[in-house]
Amino acid sequence: MTADVSIPDLVRWATLFYWMDLPDPAPEHPRTLVRRDGYAVGVFPGLSFGEVFVHAIHPDRIGQVVEEARSLLAAHGKSQGAWIVPEAATPIGLADELRSHGMVPWKESSLEPRSAAMVAVSPPDPGPADVDVQAVRTFEEFRLARRVRDGAFVVGEGDRGAFEAQERLLWEIEAGGGAFRSFLARIDGEVVGYGGAISGTNAVFLSGGSTRADMRGRGVYRAIVRARWDAAVERGTPALTVDAGRMSRPILDRLGFTTVGWTDCLLDRFAS
Repeated sequence: MTADVSIPDLVRWATLFYWMDLPDPAPEHPRTLVRRDGYAVGVFPGLSFGEVFVHAIHPDRIGQVVEEARSLLAAHGKSQGAWIVPEAATPIGLADELRSHGMVPWKESSLEPRSAAMVAVSPPDPGPADVDVQAVRTFEEFRLARRVRDGAFVVGEGDRGAFEAQERLLWEIEAGGGAFRSFLARIDGEVVGYGGAISGTNAVFLSGGSTRADMRGRGVYRAIVRARWDAAVERGTPALTVDAGRMSRPILDRLGFTTVGWTDCLLDRFAS
């Protein structure tokens, strides 16, 4: 979006460093997030990689942080990490410095080497009248939503199996009032789309959205975005943030989202 949009400072910060705005996983959640000075490491059991989220590292500590993060990942059985490095992170040019430690742009499944930090602070257009979007209410709906999601993203069988093994627990946490919510879109009662959302302190983060391939072009994605906006307004945080890939960026731009920065994703392979 090119129009001049006024974005509150805390919302802008939550857009650039979304993991800093989101709550830690519940104690019973299978995902673990370890926060350290200037970065955080996230791991999920059975997943082929862990994530390293970076926001501020002293230049003299970069090598030390790389080794610390690798040790944390290795302790959870990982031998590769996906480093999420916003251009706004300090020091400036951090992604280039990390490449000197052997990291390369991410070209594996499920993630993209570069993404846009985007935010909406005004209502996106509503979806078509024939697209009904509701928050997931049952475990059966939860599984249907995830099958739509899996069909839209390239995910290795091992990684897909890791999430499927935890589906019942993930649903129980969500149903118990956790920060994560799943949304399901239907046309004439038929499931056609999925959207995920995580409630943060200053905004709601869009954790994924997808439309069944044969239903694209009918406004399903737009309807799912609007449903999550309405949920954000209901909880008193009227802002949507997203780490947008190449397919969703043009749609979100048309819906009034503003790009406030860019993020590199780097692959770090190491001996566990």
